[in-house]
Amino acid sequence: MENKKIAVIAGTPVDTKMGADFLNSKGLNAFSYPVSQDPREQLLFQTLPVEQRKEELLKLISKIKDDKMDAIFVYCNSLSASIDFHELSNLSKIYIVTPLDVYEFLANKYNHLGLICANNQATGGIEKSIVNTNPKCTVVGLGSMTLVDNVEAEIPPMEIIKNNHLKDIIKFYEGINVEALILGCTHFSYFEDELKSLTKLDIINPAEKMYEFLCDNLNK
Repeated sequence: MENKKIAVIAGTPVDTKMGADFLNSKGLNAFSYPVSQDPREQLLFQTLPVEQRKEELLKLISKIKDDKMDAIFVYCNSLSASIDFHELSNLSKIYIVTPLDVYEFLANKYNHLGLICANNQATGGIEKSIVNTNPKCTVVGLGSMTLVDNVEAEIPPMEIIKNNHLKDIIKFYEGINVEALILGCTHFSYFEDELKSLTKLDIINPAEKMYEFLCDNLNK
């Protein structure tokens, strides 16, 4: 498996590199393929008509296949929520794993979830994925592009938490008794450890389970 080449697709160069670094730390050969150059451009991309988004991503996947990649790791929640990557995988004949695969896998474990995302398109997409799998589950979501901008600007994690009142948001989720809190944006791994220090809530980051799914596929 050490010779396998993995394409990492994400919204911006920053989170794409985070995804590539994550896989490289596991001993895989990961290469970055960002969709956009900054968070605002990414947000605009996700508001394009579905067929236009699909066309642009199929072009990117075609380049990835030309580069002889063995699989695709979509390290972006909002992007994975904005397009049907299962369809793109079938059309392109290449394995693609996304955070939504993890949420579908975990959905039956929970009936009440908190969710923090980069934007409300992502909250809607993740909620749809979870509820389609487990209709009994309720999802309470928040979208904040400011958090993404802060991570891109490399503001210290605790400063991000303070400036964006994440302690208050955590208290809100604790107060409504959610069973777990999903970090619905891969940028948020930047302050994940600091956030975990503030709560006993289970914090869900999909990256590790995505890696497991990827390895299972590569080992077939």
